[in-house]
Amino acid sequence: MENQVEIWKAHPEYAGIEVSTLGRVRTLDRLVSRKNGTYSKKGRVLKQYEAAGGYLRVSIKVDGKWTYKYIHQLVAKVFIQNPDNLPEINHKDCDRTNNNVDNLEWCSRSYNMQYREKFGDALGHPVFAINLYTNEVSHFSSQNEASRVLGLHQQNVNAVIKGRINHIGSFFFVKDDENADDAINRKLHEIKKIYN
Repeated sequence: MENQVEIWKAHPEYAGIEVSTLGRVRTLDRLVSRKNGTYSKKGRVLKQYEAAGGYLRVSIKVDGKWTYKYIHQLVAKVFIQNPDNLPEINHKDCDRTNNNVDNLEWCSRSYNMQYREKFGDALGHPVFAINLYTNEVSHFSSQNEASRVLGLHQQNVNAVIKGRINHIGSFFFVKDDENADDAINRKLHEIKKIYN
């Protein structure tokens, strides 16, 4: 995941603004007129701020006034076609700060709510990851964090936790709950039997 290529494209509605496939927003180099003349202003990647609800946004100038725009909306508008004119954008991993284009999809309001109900709580629940080769156990605050840090698809992390697959890559995952210690010990015992 860390080797992803970042592609920048101009936003169709906001002049001088570019958006990237990795969920970043920047201004372009431009000439600015002042009373005492014109000068060149260097473009820059804009700082992102967390808004209510956990979404990230940036402040940009539109028609001479500063306004906040949500990152996921900017990314989807630039990179994802919306032939059915769907009104909302879903974060596939339920992490509202992950605005990578691969994590976003246009959707209806009802789909967005059903998706969140089905996957939201599970994806945000803390998990343990067991490295099957080193037996190292790592703790993550959510499936989202585990998938990002370990470079795995979140859906596969979820499939391991739910028992649909045994492991992904070199990792086994366990929900951090009252049964976590038993599940980790059972898996470590299995690993020991296989490799000894």
